[in-house]
Amino acid sequence: MTLRLLKQTKKILMENRLISFFVFIHIMFAIFLGRLFAFAPDEAGYLYTFNNIYGNNTDPNAQYSSGWIATPKIFLWVAYLPAKIINIFGVPDYLSIRLLSILLAAISLHLLKGILDRSMFGRQLSQKSIFIVFFIPSIFLWTSIGLRESFIFAETTFFLAGLNFLVQEKNRKAFILLFAGSFGLLSTKNYLWVCLIAAVILTCIIFLFQGIEWQKVRNLLIMAFVLPTLVFVSTTSIYALSFIFKTNISTVSERSGESITQVYIEGTDGGTGTDGGTGTDGGTGTGPAKEPLIFHGDSTLIALHFYLLDNPNSLFSKALQVLGLDNKIQSLWDEKIRSGSIRKDKVVAGDTSSLNGRILKPGQISNPKSMFWPAVVFLFGPIPFVDDSGIAVGITSLESPMWWTFYTLVFIQFIRFRRVGIFQDLPIVFTLVFLIGLIALSALVEVNLGTSFRHRSIIFVPLVFLYVRLVQRSKEQIESGRD
Repeated sequence: MTLRLLKQTKKILMENRLISFFVFIHIMFAIFLGRLFAFAPDEAGYLYTFNNIYGNNTDPNAQYSSGWIATPKIFLWVAYLPAKIINIFGVPDYLSIRLLSILLAAISLHLLKGILDRSMFGRQLSQKSIFIVFFIPSIFLWTSIGLRESFIFAETTFFLAGLNFLVQEKNRKAFILLFAGSFGLLSTKNYLWVCLIAAVILTCIIFLFQGIEWQKVRNLLIMAFVLPTLVFVSTTSIYALSFIFKTNISTVSERSGESITQVYIEGTDGGTGTDGGTGTDGGTGTGPAKEPLIFHGDSTLIALHFYLLDNPNSLFSKALQVLGLDNKIQSLWDEKIRSGSIRKDKVVAGDTSSLNGRILKPGQISNPKSMFWPAVVFLFGPIPFVDDSGIAVGITSLESPMWWTFYTLVFIQFIRFRRVGIFQDLPIVFTLVFLIGLIALSALVEVNLGTSFRHRSIIFVPLVFLYVRLVQRSKEQIESGRD
């Protein structure tokens, strides 16, 4: 199965220059980063899971160190198998899981692009547009490193492509992709799966009233809900099931949203603290004469500082030296250390340069109006040159106009193909309902700007799918008119 997948992937890359370029650029970036996790500290946890999920190891619960806590082990064994194979042949562990992420992202791009290739507009500007949006900086980053985002992109793409095949009565492809997408999303991030199933049920109700064939509704419910649920329950652990069933959205929205890191620094009497070590949330630290400083946010700055100390000759470090950014990072670090060392509570004061240091107030289910502003922040924030909240917020805000442009492209697509019976198309209606659910959920659970910025990627694939499905729908309407 794995060899067949690799051969198919090679064939796709050889036949498609855009995807080949996509893969090449991502691989170069993944290699350039090296063993740096500053831009996504959680990647270290996923790497730990990958290194300990196979065979006998000293940690029987390796997946609990990452976001895979409620995931069946059999899913991880299969999902990580391509990465494990290349790791056995000498590819570094961190690069193996990054290559897997790149592979999943390339498959997603191929499936979405394939919808355009089968339409009359597929070779025009539309095809290049969806390729370009895959290079939105945050999307480019998430698809180059070993987090769950590429899994979520691929699983969402599988499901939407399966739904697309279902309405075209290509049932074999539809059933495989619907099951793979639904079971994968349930195993990867269960609350997104709940949104997916809620959208499935609501869409089925809408189309039953419109007279859609009961057989399609039945097949959709079986492959999207019944079968994935049965397989998941029979393969996951009791602990995982308990974790899922006890999850409460209201409780999630009550989190403080603060990211607190305790860093042990030598000589905190105003020195620069270049010989310290780190410990998160109460770490013990090592060595004599070290005192703790408490950072609220700034995890990227901390990680970059110690990475530059430990890896002065890496490609990434050399690049920062050429650009002069290493001195800027050191200057910021020294300023933070000075501000914390003069305080009795040893808390680093001043404006945080971290996204996670920007606390958001989520909406409440009991007050629907309170969800409006968090949804706006989730979709459109941060605003460039308006919000003076530190370097990290300023840099990430430069990406916001790219998302606004992306939203505009999708909206124009709706205007362009407004006469194609949009609300009689099952995939389009489902995707719209799913998007509304994702945005509403994010308005309820995002507690800081960092998580909001990162989780915005969950709406990326549904938006791309809407863009390409509208084109395909137009072709179907024209062909049905000829008949």
